[in-house]
Amino acid sequence: MLKPLAATLLLAGPAFASSDDAWAEFAAEVESACLAAAGDTLSDALAVVDPFGSESYGLAIVSGRTANDAPASMICVLNKQSRAVEIGGELAIRVSDRGPEPLTAEDTDKAALTGELFCSFEAEARTLLFAAGNVASDQPAEAAVKLSGQPVKLSVDGGFDAITRGAVFTDHAATAEVAVTGEATEGGESPAYPATLTVRPEEGPEMAAEGLWRCGP
Repeated sequence: MLKPLAATLLLAGPAFASSDDAWAEFAAEVESACLAAAGDTLSDALAVVDPFGSESYGLAIVSGRTANDAPASMICVLNKQSRAVEIGGELAIRVSDRGPEPLTAEDTDKAALTGELFCSFEAEARTLLFAAGNVASDQPAEAAVKLSGQPVKLSVDGGFDAITRGAVFTDHAATAEVAVTGEATEGGESPAYPATLTVRPEEGPEMAAEGLWRCGP
């Protein structure tokens, strides 16, 4: 989180008035002053000026990206009398990282995967990747993930034997990597291994989830 920042700029400009032209001029002044005050903290900044204002100050929200490329928003206040600008600390506004979309039974049916044995990546009781392959086969194993509400079929060489301890499935639309991170937490014919699923769409942000990788009949 950004540390609170106090920046004061003394500006020369006309006094605030109630006419549309005067307000537009003052709003432009608020925008310019707030962008200048936030310039050392945020890059690619945009300022949205409060259209209502008040008798004593102008207000804007300045949004941009921090030095580590994280999105951030800050409040900016311009005193109408002194023309002093104050920039506050980062507001508690965040863009949540989206995780991979869960698959439904209809999605897996639509993907029409080929194989006699199956694997699935599960997180919070939801299936995020479903895979199928044939044992001792050169036919690629296939997998399905969901992107933008639609199932996408991926594949990896080596058949079922190549995916039981994780794999990287690819297609022109995306790459999905299952990385096993520990020993089996359950026994039986379909043991569950702790794993990480990372989905990298050709277009769009990378998505990741922690869960269990399970393969078997």
